[in-house]
Amino acid sequence: MQMTTAQYAFSLLLAAALMPAGASGSELQKVVVKGKQDPSTVVVKGVRDPSAWFRIESQHMIVYSDDDPDDVIELVNNLERLDYLLRLYLKPFMDEQEAMPKPTLYFLKGRVSWPPEIGEEMPFAIGMANSCVSATQVFIYSAGKSWKLQNSSLLHAEDDYTLMHSLWLYSENFLRRHTRIRGPAWFMTGFVAYFGGVRFTDTQMAIGRDAGTSYNWLQAIDEGRAGGRLSFDDVLDFKPTSKPVAYQSAEYYERWEFMGRAFNLMHYMLSSEENRGRMAKYLDAVNNGADSGAAFAEIFGLAGRDLDAAMWRYRRMSLQILQVDVPTLPRADIDFTRLSRIEGEFVLDNAVLKTCPAPTQGGKLLARLTVAAATAPAVDFAQTALSRAQVEWGDPRAAIGYLSRAVDNDPYNPELHYLLGGAYAKLAENAGAKKPDLLALAQASLMQASVLAPEAPETSYALFRVALMGTAPAEKDMGKAITAWRHGYDVPAYARMAALAYAWLGDAADSYQAFNTLVRDNGNPESAAWAASWLARLERGVPRDELLTAMRRENSAPPGFRAWMDGGR
Repeated sequence: MQMTTAQYAFSLLLAAALMPAGASGSELQKVVVKGKQDPSTVVVKGVRDPSAWFRIESQHMIVYSDDDPDDVIELVNNLERLDYLLRLYLKPFMDEQEAMPKPTLYFLKGRVSWPPEIGEEMPFAIGMANSCVSATQVFIYSAGKSWKLQNSSLLHAEDDYTLMHSLWLYSENFLRRHTRIRGPAWFMTGFVAYFGGVRFTDTQMAIGRDAGTSYNWLQAIDEGRAGGRLSFDDVLDFKPTSKPVAYQSAEYYERWEFMGRAFNLMHYMLSSEENRGRMAKYLDAVNNGADSGAAFAEIFGLAGRDLDAAMWRYRRMSLQILQVDVPTLPRADIDFTRLSRIEGEFVLDNAVLKTCPAPTQGGKLLARLTVAAATAPAVDFAQTALSRAQVEWGDPRAAIGYLSRAVDNDPYNPELHYLLGGAYAKLAENAGAKKPDLLALAQASLMQASVLAPEAPETSYALFRVALMGTAPAEKDMGKAITAWRHGYDVPAYARMAALAYAWLGDAADSYQAFNTLVRDNGNPESAAWAASWLARLERGVPRDELLTAMRRENSAPPGFRAWMDGGR
């Protein structure tokens, strides 16, 4: 792999420059946090009896961490720059949304003792992304310090694994959250390898590096130091298993080679304006049911031995790491809040609450939070976490008292309105004659939450679920399911409901697109099988009342999506 310094920017970057957002509104106290990170403006809120935990909010993310603040601020700066880059490259595949919800990231100082309710952890996990109807969250274990890069060292080999893991997971989640691209498998793998390998300074970036060492294995195959098992035709139609493979087994080396060749293909696809245009046509063809290898042969004119030879020549002659001037790279606008000692004790429990654990695990979490929160009756962070658990797995009446007072004290907090609406909706499930009144209260609270945070998909989804509890949902109610999906493509439950809602509305084209997004998702075989079954049924015709029955059945068990990142990268 060649490294080249280039004093230019890709035409794609020049065509869609994005300037950092400026500050507005009343002046807040501003301090410059001294350390390794940029001297960015950081708004700091302090507390008495502080814990190691703190919260950061920037333009596009919310972060909790117990690690070194300087390191985390530098990580957030890098992730904001990656976000900027991903928006440029994926703009043709993104809907024009006015606003999107911010994912929540957890940078953990080391391997933590997870609350057991999160379920089984991958043995060699270094990170995890979880998307469900409660939230989109990414968890990353620190693997060491994250140092600020300088232009003079941008192309040097580096071993900042915390940064690599962070960029990798953020790229994968961004692709799933902002687009409906779900395949082919090589594209998903190559995409995160390519963008997980970018590196930034204040004014430059290095792009074209593989995130990890799988490309090294491909070089070893080229040099005769290892045996190859896959052709590029194999890679184009490869369907990797989600199960762990034994270290140094045949499957292990096959997966390693697949990742290296997927990166090779992605680098080639993004290497020119012409190839990027072909990439869009290729993904559109695959999205509409074309075979991956056949579509590549038709659009790029390469297949079989010709494709293998072309990719070998590309590796030898054109696969470069470029150092590019990008003067418009943004810096993070950071709102930094140090949590109190007691708040810090509830951070991981609050995170697990939003991973949508199974009911049995949720009940255990509720029991533990009931005891813990009793020691902190005046701490809103603790009481809000307890209220969420009570609404989901306990007696919602126990939450309504606190939430009603909290809404009065903090009327502009959308989460409180959302939870209060959820409590009323839960009570309405078995309320008999009082059900209409409770549903009206639920809808009023959820509408207020929607006014305060219109981009929040969980609120739109909750409003849709409340409408399903009534006797006759209207077309505008079906629109809530569609809004939830358009603001949270990464959540399978939103896609399921949107697909059924489109079908109920008689919109066959959009219904097919929503179902097809699930069918093409190799990372979620259960939802893929569900969607394929529905597509077959819809071809024969399904009455509206059956669709409504299916939506109400789905309402009770919304599935989520979880992806662990292991250390084998």
